[in-house]
Amino acid sequence: MYCKMDETFVLSSDSSDGGSPPAKRRSIEGVPSNFDGDRGVRFSFGVANMSTSETIPEEPIEMSTPLRSSSIAIKTPVSLRRRSVSMSSIRRRNGNAAIEPPPKELCSTFVQREIQFHDLSSEDDEANEEDVFVAGTSKKADDNLDLNMRALLSPDKKNKKKEKVEEVQNEFYGVYCLVSRSDRPCYKNRCYIGYTVDPNRRIMQHNGGRGKGGAKKTDSRGPWDMVCVIHGFPNHVAALRFEWAWQNPNVSKCIKELQLKKQRKETPLAYQIRIACELMRSKVFCRFALTFRWLITTEELPFPSTCPPPDHTKLRYGKVKKEFSLVSSKREDYMEMGECRICGKDIEKLWSFVRCISVTCHSHFHSKCLAENGLKAKKEYNSHVFPLKAHCPTCGHLYLWGDVIREQRRILKVSNKCKEEFRSLVVRKDLPHREISPP
Repeated sequence: MYCKMDETFVLSSDSSDGGSPPAKRRSIEGVPSNFDGDRGVRFSFGVANMSTSETIPEEPIEMSTPLRSSSIAIKTPVSLRRRSVSMSSIRRRNGNAAIEPPPKELCSTFVQREIQFHDLSSEDDEANEEDVFVAGTSKKADDNLDLNMRALLSPDKKNKKKEKVEEVQNEFYGVYCLVSRSDRPCYKNRCYIGYTVDPNRRIMQHNGGRGKGGAKKTDSRGPWDMVCVIHGFPNHVAALRFEWAWQNPNVSKCIKELQLKKQRKETPLAYQIRIACELMRSKVFCRFALTFRWLITTEELPFPSTCPPPDHTKLRYGKVKKEFSLVSSKREDYMEMGECRICGKDIEKLWSFVRCISVTCHSHFHSKCLAENGLKAKKEYNSHVFPLKAHCPTCGHLYLWGDVIREQRRILKVSNKCKEEFRSLVVRKDLPHREISPP
């Protein structure tokens, strides 16, 4: 109704039964003047999955009296009524009948029966079209499944995700050397020494600047190349000590008495390689099972003839690969700690357990017993705590003590990740390792 100060305008749809029209009538755009041809159809929100059988009748609805909103209520077809998802799945029409849950039965139980009915109907459609009785009502199998019926229950996950495989990354402690490739003469060919557990990630941080995790001394002085890395330290403390001594050769107690200085025709990289060789030969680091790796093979330089690396130092080429050890959840992948092959006593604690690194040997030892055995064989029992290298007392395999300790630390890392029932057991050697090649 539209109100004005002196007169009232009544819409054409507000006419009374059999009465004369009001004094003034104004046609409003969008409002019909009469409802003689109205079919009584009203739209409703929330209608889901209206089937083709539930179409609106085309015949007009005969009305004996003019339509009035207060006197006549047009019944909306069931297919167009506003319903929730749960009610639309329960009230499903089949022809002119509607199924409703029994008054004393839970809604969830009724829906489960309905779902069973649809499962049966989908199977019977291919064979025959016989009627199926559900809840005492004869129903014919539908051609299309009512998807709303399944909305109340979680769908079955046919493609279940595979169980996540637990892994631990093998330890890596390395000290690297960077070479600047800057166009500026003041920074070109400069070297930088650093420590890392992931060389492939660290070089990207240096070239990305301080915002990406790079160091202050390498910011805006690159691009940088990681030429070489020395790894194989037993822990991060030993690697950090090596890094500091490499950065400060004339201050470190390891080699400060040598008073190393850069020679006139010596390149910065050659000077850093000479310092690294002197450190590896020093009393502090000479008994570590270290590996010298050239990451960029074209930059390889010969080691100085006056101070070559120790004989047991390994020389490798190429980028570092990440190694992961499997943490199995199966009992057959673990074995019990046997008795020590040297003292004959049972090994009770996992942290005191070591084993031969040979693939074919399955001997178990106390770490103290194996160290003493190696020191006595080399006649170093009074001067050292652990041997540099020795032979296995069972199979005679030559081992480096650093390799034995790395294997022990891998066993401890796997035991911390495995189930509680396997904590006192030892992971087997033949379990596969996974390597990730650098990009």
